[in-house]
Amino acid sequence: MKIGGSPFVAKGIQVPAADRSEGAPKPGLPASVLFGQGQLVRGEVTGITPEGKVVLDIGGQLVEARSEVALKPGSTLWLEVRQTEPLWLRVADKKGATQEFLRQYCADPAAMGKGLRALLGLAFLADAEKGLAEQAGMLQNFANTAVGAEPDPDRIIRLLSMLGSGAVGEESGSSQEGGKLQELLALLTADKTAILGKPNAAAMQKLGLLLELQGEINVLPASPQQTQFLLFPCLFAMGAGVGQWLFTLDSGEDQAATGEERGYALSFFLEMSRLGEVQIQIRVKDRSLQGECVVGTEAVREYLAPQLGELDELLGKLGYESVHFSCRVAKGSMLESLKSGMEAAAQLESVRIVDLEA
Repeated sequence: MKIGGSPFVAKGIQVPAADRSEGAPKPGLPASVLFGQGQLVRGEVTGITPEGKVVLDIGGQLVEARSEVALKPGSTLWLEVRQTEPLWLRVADKKGATQEFLRQYCADPAAMGKGLRALLGLAFLADAEKGLAEQAGMLQNFANTAVGAEPDPDRIIRLLSMLGSGAVGEESGSSQEGGKLQELLALLTADKTAILGKPNAAAMQKLGLLLELQGEINVLPASPQQTQFLLFPCLFAMGAGVGQWLFTLDSGEDQAATGEERGYALSFFLEMSRLGEVQIQIRVKDRSLQGECVVGTEAVREYLAPQLGELDELLGKLGYESVHFSCRVAKGSMLESLKSGMEAAAQLESVRIVDLEA
């Protein structure tokens, strides 16, 4: 599959009806009935026809497609329906993974925080648990990578590597770190020692799924129409808080049009033990830095606002010529901000979150 450049376009044709057992993929329905324009679907490459077409299983429906790039049987990928008659599909880049992450995350927003806290506690207890002897080093490594009392740029780089951003080359151990993440996900899912208890085990399993989806978002290339963006978990020492941060890079087209240095944005979505929900939006371009703290209550705003002047001075000493931070009370929930921010970055229409208990 191409990295960068135009995404591959596939022209799909419905497979003729054939004798298949119950439960197998079902052909025969018109594409206009099966799919809607703009729909994001997950497809698995099941084989290659003698004519060189790719056979895709999309939601139990078999379709044939012509691909501009080689696709390996057994691989899965997100596809966007560009046209239904005739059926045209395009690789969805980060869109599909972002949609799936938002659906899973928004269904239970507290699960990730619970899982991260449980993971941190488990890492500190691992050395004392005979049942976790083999995983102790791995768990401690993940905790050390994600949390620390002091700022550490190397810690961020290691975390980026573990979650699939590709920020570190293989010579720096990215493949090894990626393997550790897969081991960790397996441990979260299996919970073979059963020492966590059912509530924590469920949170850890959900955390494993969300981390895997974050890794998928980060490893997929952005399309020429998208901005590059990455999403990572965030932990604070001593259980002070958990959250996520979103990195968004300005598009190359904007840079070419203005001739200015490429800018970027950092958005932090934090659940702090004492301050509650805190969003920090930072915009950096050239030597200018603009930031905003968005908090849940007026009391928190009154506490933070007087300290922003000191923050401006500290950032100025780091070389930024223009620095300004402001603070306000949020108009909506932090979940809404995270969701809208990721939808904008991925150029997604609003992702509908279905509440099965409603």
